Formats: sequence, C-alpha cells, structure tokens
Amino acid sequence: MSIKKSFIQFIKVIILSSIFCSQGNALESINIEVNDIITKGWLLSDIKLSLFDFQNPSQQLRLSIKKITLAEPFSTINLIDVQCTEFNWQENLIVCQTGKARFKSKKNHTQSFDFSFTLSDQKSQFIIKNLKIEKGILSLLATEKKGDWSLSIKAKNIPLSNLANYLPKQKKAFYDISKGNVSASVNLNGNRKGARFISIKSLFKDLTIQANHGKFATESIDLAWGLQAKLQQGDWQWKSMSQLSHGELYIEPVYLNIKDKKLTLKATGKYLPKGQILFQHINIIYPDIISIKANALINYKPELSVKDADIFTEITNLDQFYTLYVSPFFEGTAVEGFSLLGKANINAHIAEAKINNVSFDIKRLNILDNKKRFEVKNAQGLVNWSDNVLSETTSEISWEQLKVRAIPIESGYLRFLFKNKQLTLLKKSTIPLLGGSLYINKFNWQNSKSGEPHVYFEGGVKQLSLEKLSYALDWVPLSGNVSGYIPAVNYKHKTLTVKGELQAQLFDGIIKINNLSSSGLFTDFSKISMDMVIENLDLNLLTQKFKMGGMEGRVSGFINGLYLENWEPIAFYAWLGTPSNDDSTHRISQKAVENIASIGGSGVADIFSKGFLRFFDTFYYDQIGFGCYLHKGVCQLMGVEAADQGYYIIKGGGIPRIDIIGYNTQVDWNVLMQRLSRLSSTDEVIVK
Repeated sequence: MSIKKSFIQFIKVIILSSIFCSQGNALESINIEVNDIITKGWLLSDIKLSLFDFQNPSQQLRLSIKKITLAEPFSTINLIDVQCTEFNWQENLIVCQTGKARFKSKKNHTQSFDFSFTLSDQKSQFIIKNLKIEKGILSLLATEKKGDWSLSIKAKNIPLSNLANYLPKQKKAFYDISKGNVSASVNLNGNRKGARFISIKSLFKDLTIQANHGKFATESIDLAWGLQAKLQQGDWQWKSMSQLSHGELYIEPVYLNIKDKKLTLKATGKYLPKGQILFQHINIIYPDIISIKANALINYKPELSVKDADIFTEITNLDQFYTLYVSPFFEGTAVEGFSLLGKANINAHIAEAKINNVSFDIKRLNILDNKKRFEVKNAQGLVNWSDNVLSETTSEISWEQLKVRAIPIESGYLRFLFKNKQLTLLKKSTIPLLGGSLYINKFNWQNSKSGEPHVYFEGGVKQLSLEKLSYALDWVPLSGNVSGYIPAVNYKHKTLTVKGELQAQLFDGIIKINNLSSSGLFTDFSKISMDMVIENLDLNLLTQKFKMGGMEGRVSGFINGLYLENWEPIAFYAWLGTPSNDDSTHRISQKAVENIASIGGSGVADIFSKGFLRFFDTFYYDQIGFGCYLHKGVCQLMGVEAADQGYYIIKGGGIPRIDIIGYNTQVDWNVLMQRLSRLSSTDEVIVK
C-alpha cells in the first residue's frame, strides 16, 4: 500500500474513532504523538498530528514535525519545526494549504520557507516556496499522478559559496568556490521505474572556483549551461549546450581569457549499457580562432577512456590558437619560443584510447622563433600520419623559405611517407640554398623507444656561396662556392655524425672534412667538431675574393681538432702554407705584404716607406706559411721557420725578394678576428 493511501486510511481511522468517542460527548480535538519514524536513511522526530474544531463543517487538521534529517549525501541538512496550519480532508483528498518549516545547516543560520501539499488517489502534489539562501530564492514543485511523477525546481541568484556548504565533505575537499551565483530551472519526470525526462537550464554568473590540486580554476566566469535528456528504448538520449561569455579559465596547461568572443560547446548523444556514452555530435566554436566537430564513444566505467572518436578541427587563426592551446605544453622545453601564423585543418581518428590517423592540411603557415633557431615562410601542404606500419598514404609540403639558424633555404617541395614512428622521403628533391642547391637523395627519420629520434641523410650541395654562408653566420667574409657529396649523415643520441669524407671544390683546390660530429645542433648550446684537410688552393683566386692584396702560388694545410660551441671556435690546430711540390709562380703584392705583416706584428711597412723596395709593386717569395694553435681564447702563432727574433711568415726568394717576420707569438683570438675582418672588408692599406 502506498504512503498516500496509508495516510488517508490513517485519517479515516482518526475520524471513525472521533465519531465513536463523541457519542453523547462533545469532542473538541484529537492528538496523536509519535517519537520517531525512520525509513531509508530519513529520520522524522517528534511527530504530532492534531484534529480539532469538530463543531465546524471544515475541521482543522494540524501536522507538526520537530525535526527531519535527510539521507546521504544531505545528512548535514535538517528541516525543523514543520507546521501545517491549514490542513483538511475529504473522502479521498488531503490538502495542506498553508505550511511552514525552517531549514538548518550545521554551518548556516536557520531559514524558513513556505510549503503545501495535496494527497489523493488521483494526484499528489508538494510545493516549496520562498526558500531564501542569502540573496537567492529556491522553489520546488513535485507532482504524482497514477504512478507518473514530475519535479520542477527553480533557483534564482543562489550564492554558490553558500551552496557548497551543503555538499559532502569528500566533494568539498576538491574545490573551493569563493564567488559566484547560479540561476536555474530544473524539470524531471518519470514513473515508478525511475526518471524518464530531465531538463536543466542554468546561468552561472561571476563564478570563481579553485581546485585544490591546482589543475583547474576559473575567475569571474559567466557560463550558460543547458541539458535535455529523454529515456527511449532503454537508452538516455540527450543534448546539451554550454557557453562561456566572460572571465578566465584554466585547465592545465591551457589558459583562456574570454572577453569579446563567446566559447560555445554543443553536444548530442546517449548513454549506453555497460558504462558507455555515445557522443553523436560535438561542436566547439571559438569565433575566428577554432571550430571543432567530433563524434565519439566514451567509456566511463571502470575508468574514463576514449573507445572510438573522429575529430575534425578547423583552425582559422593559428597565432592565437598556438598561444592559447599549444605553447603552454612547451614551456621549459627546447622548442619554447615559437609562434605560428596561418590556417590549418586537422582530422584525427582515435581508437582504444590511441590516435590512429591524423591529417594536417596547412595553408600559408609561417613559423617564427624569438631565438632565431628555425623559421618557415608561407608553407602549405597535406601531412598524413598513420599508426599503421602498412599505411601507404603519402604527404607533401612546399614552402617559400626556411631558415635554420641564420641560414636561409629557398623555396622547396618534399613528398614523403609518415607512419608509425617513421618519416621517409619518397622522391629525390633539390632545394635552392645560398645561391646554389641542396639535393636530397635519401632521408629517413625514426623515433626510438627513448624518445630520441634517429635521422639518416644522403645527398649533397652544388655551388653554395661562401659569401652568403659567412654573412648568414656572421663569420669573417669568405668568397667562392662550395660543391660536394655528402655520403651519409646520421643523427642519433642527440649527436650528428658524418660517415665518410665530405669534399668541397674551392679556389681550384679541394677541402676535405672528416670526423664531423655535432650535438645540440638546434639548442641554445650547440657543439660541433671536425678535422679538415686543405689541398692546393690557388692563392690568386683566394686573395682576389678577400681583397687583401694580390698573391700567386698554391697553399695546402689542415685544421685538426676544430671544436665550436654555438658556432664560435673554442679549440683547433691549424696550418696553411706552400706545399713542397708547388712549382707555380710565387709572387706577392706590396699591399698583401703589408696586410700579412700586420697580422704578425712585423715592421715591414717602414722598409717600404724608406728603402728602394717602395719602387716595386710585387715581390717574389720562396715559401709562405702561417699557423695557429687556439687554446683558452689565445692563438699561439707560428710560421715557415724560426727567425732570430720571431718566425718567418714569408721566406723571400728571387729578385726583388722580401722576408716577412712575425714578432707576436701569441694573440687574443677576438683581436685576430678583428684584424682579419679589416683585411677582408676594405681596399685601404693597413699598416701596423
């Protein structure tokens, strides 16, 4: 028997008892008192039911309950002094027209509210009015008719900091709500088996929440949130909409400051058996920045995971998108400091909580780096990635200009295969570089279990301008072109190594590079080491490019143990001089003599100004040689052979002949670079 019917029968018993007891006597009232009623965690204490005014056509029935303690999770909330002052009945109808009660929380003052109810065989109704929560008001309407029920709750300007006090302690431990209020309308209906329909419309104003774990926070957020759910054929069909229109939001590591634009999220789906939620449609819009459309199947039992999902993303403003959503992930890493411009579309598929396929369609992509490590200008293309090792979906990308450090790379095009943890070049490519070209025969990138990539490269360079290279790297200006074949380059364990020998034809001679290796090449602390062999360079071609005065002859030499940090020489042992088998003409101009003498601190300029040698423009020599051993910023200088005081830089021969002797055996490296820079950048004669 239902509670309603039981209560009606109880009233009937009271009436029959009153009629029986009133025969021959004037019965004024009947009082029934009950100490406690406990049911399903609810506690009703000190219950009193009074029936009076028997002489009137409409008798009065008054119900009072001293205290009602609610079940979990609202056990900290008590209803006290429940009174029904206008309480009457008919055959199958009981009505409390005017009721009052007080509400009490362990951390709040008591608050009173109005309520009423109607109980009958056909329909029952319960109403709460004017429940004030600080400056807010809450009302409730519950009805039941032939097994069907509905519940309507309306809230206006309810302070959330106060409402949080009614949550269980274990929930409150995670969040601190310091500011904000909510207005909401909640409607539910159902039957004896449970709820069948839910509708929620809410508006949160000035909401400020701080999660105690520090991974989530809001500041003065305005949020409109709505939900509709309907039970159909055993599954809950639902749709929701959320809109953020003002305030600040932080979800680690993403920070959003929402001002002029509204962030909107719409979704439809249904709850499925076995702990799953089907998102039939998801749409997230942040105007002029990003639009996301998706569908997904989510597991929420035993833990939250993505079973299957397709995500379609359109990024219309890469600059703001990268700043808001991407760059926070890279703070403190080697790629911090980049910014992106342009547009991109990204499509992705996720299965069993793993990304299976991703497609990037980029348009007018520009990458800027405030540390000047890597830059891209106007790139576009389609990049496809698959986790399937058998995938054959190709990718292609082109660009107007790249820049690695200060080295510009002109427009180019690449076609490649990107799958699993590997990227492989599919077609040989030639890219304009420094007035010449870089050709790539093979390229392969593969990620390792440690997270460090392995890179293999095979190709070469043709007619690269040394002048453009030295300008880009801010070196002492060089002239000429470089061509050569790069047999094999490997990058592994953060170290770049070149197998075999790199050869470059320069100034009618050959330069060979061996033992080339580098670490931290794209970091703030790059290290490079190599050995170099110089064979039979033409001094006439060399000196014409350096503008330091004419010289004829050949030179050979070496640079052993060259070590650079951030492209600055730290240590090496170098020598450049006349080869023993050189039978070419050895001649040097007066200007070249003066400039070379200035490097070693010779006083040869005095001889030109006072002696007969000033009448000659050129001189013959037997040998020329100059060396440097760099250690701790100081260059130990050496020449062809030792002299009485110093060392021979040029050993004279023929008529007219001249010897150049260097007297400075040590010189600061930066000072030496300044001298060489002056020699190569001016046509004026420099005399020291």
